[in-house]
Amino acid sequence: MLNVIGLSVAGRPLAFDSCELTASAEEAVRSGSFDVVWVDDGLPCGEDDECLVTIDGAPWLTGYVRDINWSADPDSRIVTVSVVSRTVDATEGAIDHPTGSIEDCDLRDIAASFDTGGVGVDVEIDTEKKPLHQIVPGETLFATLEREARAAGALIHDTPQGRLKIVAGPEGRHAGILAEGVNITRASGTLSGQFNYSEVKVRGQSSFGTNGAALRPEAQAKGTAQRKRTLIIYHEGELTSARAKKRAQWEAKRAAGRAKAASITVPGLSDAAGTLWTPNWLVPVDVPRGALRQDMVIAQVSFAQQGDGSGTEATLTLKDPRALGGENPRGDSAKGWEAPGEDDPSFRED
Repeated sequence: MLNVIGLSVAGRPLAFDSCELTASAEEAVRSGSFDVVWVDDGLPCGEDDECLVTIDGAPWLTGYVRDINWSADPDSRIVTVSVVSRTVDATEGAIDHPTGSIEDCDLRDIAASFDTGGVGVDVEIDTEKKPLHQIVPGETLFATLEREARAAGALIHDTPQGRLKIVAGPEGRHAGILAEGVNITRASGTLSGQFNYSEVKVRGQSSFGTNGAALRPEAQAKGTAQRKRTLIIYHEGELTSARAKKRAQWEAKRAAGRAKAASITVPGLSDAAGTLWTPNWLVPVDVPRGALRQDMVIAQVSFAQQGDGSGTEATLTLKDPRALGGENPRGDSAKGWEAPGEDDPSFRED
């Protein structure tokens, strides 16, 4: 299936010679870069103009023009336009709240109260209520949400409509399989022990109470290293037993996934059923020469296309699903691809 990418700025379509698009399950802002065809004097658009990127007519990025780079000589002119999701304001603009704090709140309450820029936040997880949430002066919406998301073992990424989305674990499954010798153009991988830890400990404090659980709480989760290598993290904000254990397990998984990823390039932009490759979706992978045979989760997707639709390809960055909060893929991959499973983290109060 031939997928066609389109770009419109301020409601006007712009032709382009080539483009690159990138979205990640681990980042809050998707982006794109277009080599625009422009023969008139002046520039095709202005920075901060509203824009829309579509694939086969459906929204893929809703946002703004970020940069306009141009160069010219007597024989040619090049105009490159980069675009970003609306969620860029949640990562760069400060929260403008009258008090900077709210009481008796969960993650949905925090998102609703501190989204003062009107970006929009879809919270698809339930979290326990906390007595108080206080922002840091000058803090962005993403920063204050990300602290809570880490404690809940959740990801924050953007949507095609330019909203933030908070989820725990993979959100879908692609049709078909990525198989060496069948539909993979290029494949590579990295397995590093840099972020392997034997255990991850989370420490912090609570503002309420004077016992050990309030003053010296510590949760511990098992990692992937066989030798003694401990990662100690100090948790920002209130630390309860449930939050400490969830954070410890999440950090153990994330650490294991930081330096273990496969990169696979395939022709076209969609799977066997015509669904666009999507971050935080699962896909079966069979690459014997990389010792990789299991379900993987798409951590990042990059699309590239010429303006006439030729030369279209997708590059997928893949990780063990557990590295993004998913389940054990139970495949036949080499042990180095593993992330920690769902063990029962311990909690110490003294």
